[in-house]
Amino acid sequence: MKIQEQLAKKQAELREKINEARQAVADKADNAETLMAEVRDYESDVKNLKELVDASPDTLEEANKADSAAPTDPATASTEPTTDAQRSDEPEKENRDMPQAIGKTQTKEYRDLMNEFLHSKGEVRAGITSTDVGAIIPEEIIYNPEAAIETVTDLATLVTKTAVTTPKGTYPILKRASAKLPTVAELAVNPELGKPEFTNVDWSVDTYRGYIPVSQESIADAQVDLVALVSNWVNQVKTNTSNDKIAGVLSTFTAKSATTATLVDDLKTIKNTAFDPAYNLSWVVTASAYNALDLLKDTTGRPLLQEQIGTATGMTLFGKPLTVVEDTAFGGADGAMQLFIGDLTRAVLFANRADAAVRWVDNDVYGQLLQGVLRFGVSKADADAGVFVTITPGA
Repeated sequence: MKIQEQLAKKQAELREKINEARQAVADKADNAETLMAEVRDYESDVKNLKELVDASPDTLEEANKADSAAPTDPATASTEPTTDAQRSDEPEKENRDMPQAIGKTQTKEYRDLMNEFLHSKGEVRAGITSTDVGAIIPEEIIYNPEAAIETVTDLATLVTKTAVTTPKGTYPILKRASAKLPTVAELAVNPELGKPEFTNVDWSVDTYRGYIPVSQESIADAQVDLVALVSNWVNQVKTNTSNDKIAGVLSTFTAKSATTATLVDDLKTIKNTAFDPAYNLSWVVTASAYNALDLLKDTTGRPLLQEQIGTATGMTLFGKPLTVVEDTAFGGADGAMQLFIGDLTRAVLFANRADAAVRWVDNDVYGQLLQGVLRFGVSKADADAGVFVTITPGA
């Protein structure tokens, strides 16, 4: 078989294989990759045959003449054209087999287009695309919203939360006993001991409330439980309210300062000397203060913040549990490095009068009203139970 015949046969097989590969890609068939690999092999063979034709046209012409002049058996006679008319049709046949130019200005050969098709796994095609018919392609909407991740630490769970039944009152705190028993002789009269001392903490309840009207149409037409969604949001607002009042009280405790240059020594000194050892200390720090602490290491290179299972945040500083709040929690701006250290259960009294989420139907507007109600008061209980520290940059 002559090289031209081999080339024509390979080109025909290549076209069949391309169609087969295209269909497999469109159907996402498992053998699509195998078929595309076979297409590349056929392309390589066609390229090699074309190079042979282009490299030695004279030799091929001489070989063709010799073959036409040689005697042949009639049963095996060559099918090469022997007349001028037949030969005049041959260039047209070769032109049909060879890659043709596309349009008047397009010069890409067929193998270039096939390479684009293979490299894009069949996605580079002419015709209608999703951009063209975007008007009739629907967009999917996820109807179950994902809540944004925010700091929602409930400080009310860390302080003394006492249920009260009146709008104001007094909470007594027994002071630490300082008296000692005297030495008494046998059968001597017992001396009188000093009486217990109490500190009265005054508290007053304020009312915090608000509501959100929700139309009955929106409740009925929503794809999710709209009432539960809004109720959860109202509960977050309530937590923000109590956190704001508690943090405001924490910021009124004895003020101390520390610098970033001597932060470890300053905080250790406050922890070790500012409190009676009986206090159960913990830390409440802003996010920026937490970052400054998280960068600290001891003399052996270990981080000062340690992981501990069982604490609210899973972290401890100098063996004491640590809670992180936003930078603005204590009234500072973004970037404020502030912290409270102390016994939260003794430092703050949270007088809880009412905590309710109310829902009722308003027939006048054909909707439901979701109300959040808080009645509480926050007071400083034990003034010796905490210290408020502000961290300032220092060389």
